[in-house]
Amino acid sequence: MITEKHFWKCIYTWVKYLNYHVVHRNKDDSEIWLSNKKKQTITIFKYGANSTQEVRFDKSRIQDHQADITTFLGYQPKSYELYIFTDKTFTDENLDELHPRKFKVKIIRDDKQIERIMPNFVMKKIYNRNHKQTKTYFKERALNNNPIEKHMVKFAPVTYALIVINILIWLSMVLFLNRFSDLKLLDVGGLVHFNVVHGEWYRLITSIFLHYNFEHILMNMLSLFIFGKIVESIVGHWRMFTIYIVAGIFGNFASLSFNTDTVSAGASGAIFGLIGAIFAFMYVSQKFNRKMLGQLLMVLVIMIGLSLFMQNINIVAHIGGFIGGILITLIGYYYKRNQNRFWILIIITLALFVASQIRIFTIKEDNIYNTIISNEMKNGNYKEAKSMVKQTIKKKYADDETYYLNGLITTTLSSKAEGISDWERGLRYYPDSAILNYQLAIANRSLSDKDKAKKYIKAALKVDPGNNDYINLDKELSDDSEPKD
Repeated sequence: MITEKHFWKCIYTWVKYLNYHVVHRNKDDSEIWLSNKKKQTITIFKYGANSTQEVRFDKSRIQDHQADITTFLGYQPKSYELYIFTDKTFTDENLDELHPRKFKVKIIRDDKQIERIMPNFVMKKIYNRNHKQTKTYFKERALNNNPIEKHMVKFAPVTYALIVINILIWLSMVLFLNRFSDLKLLDVGGLVHFNVVHGEWYRLITSIFLHYNFEHILMNMLSLFIFGKIVESIVGHWRMFTIYIVAGIFGNFASLSFNTDTVSAGASGAIFGLIGAIFAFMYVSQKFNRKMLGQLLMVLVIMIGLSLFMQNINIVAHIGGFIGGILITLIGYYYKRNQNRFWILIIITLALFVASQIRIFTIKEDNIYNTIISNEMKNGNYKEAKSMVKQTIKKKYADDETYYLNGLITTTLSSKAEGISDWERGLRYYPDSAILNYQLAIANRSLSDKDKAKKYIKAALKVDPGNNDYINLDKELSDDSEPKD
């Protein structure tokens, strides 16, 4: 037997999983019109019919008002589906049509007939799940007009998939990397200026899926759940994914333009891009709903407030992602609606891209590997630092400072003699290195080989004559060599 719960459960299923939304309801809510603008389809659910004549009348009523329906919707539907739920028995007629537009009519009297109207096997399984919810539950959610909640009801597979991927990657890091140091994040694809300018562009994507700690991923995934569902509900699955990735890359370009000595990671730039997209939607639709705007601003303030208490937050990436989300959304919107605005936005985007590339490739780069090695040494992790030195040399990212640090590590872990060997090896690769010559001068002075020490300090001063440390050591060695009275 068919009931109102079946009726509202079907409407809820269409709204949640098939991207339909309610466009019309009669006074007693016995007839609900759903629209899918992308498919240009109207689905009408009606509860109650007593005869075949009444069904024919409902169909004729719809067909006779095509012009009014098109004006009301803002587009001309290509197909109609009329589902009538009734417990009355009367002769069923085939009222389906294919021309001038597709029109399907189905009478629903039991669960088996409901299964037949489901578009695919998956939807059948979803509908047949054991729902303990009442008719009121499905009705309230299907008819919810709250500007945020009506989007939150929608099924958002891309948002869910992104959350799952991020969590799985984070759990893998917990299980296999043990700790979230800059070294580990660098190894698995964190964003670093030094590596990107040396050709490791994949980090623009991989860094979006990495997080520092539990608080970091919790904050980002909660935000992604809210804003991802809203954007996916408005523009669809793949467009939401495009906005997310483009905004994330845009935020990373902004980060690379200003941060040269840190490892960046996290989905924050992409998430702020989704927020930017929502503001862009409100702008183009000219629907500045105070309640929705207030709710969005409240969530945004909470996000910013919480981020102030978290470490490694990249504000520049947030701003870049926000701007990127606005631009890509407006570009997509104006592509078929206003070519002049479309090309203006393309030019603005290209100008920002070119400016960021100029900035990225012209600012002085810092060898992040040396920074991490130094930090590991300060924390007493000399074995980790030694491993990092080997990795740096293997990647051919080593410079004279790398060999300088390597000598210090070797001296600590092994002996001064082996440390001197490392510095001398570095000097063969970088003969004009001031820091290596200076360190060898200090080492040879400690071994009472003042001639060698003087030779090395003279070489260091030749490279950097204004360095006070070099000047003082040279003076000290010269004073020691003078005969005393």
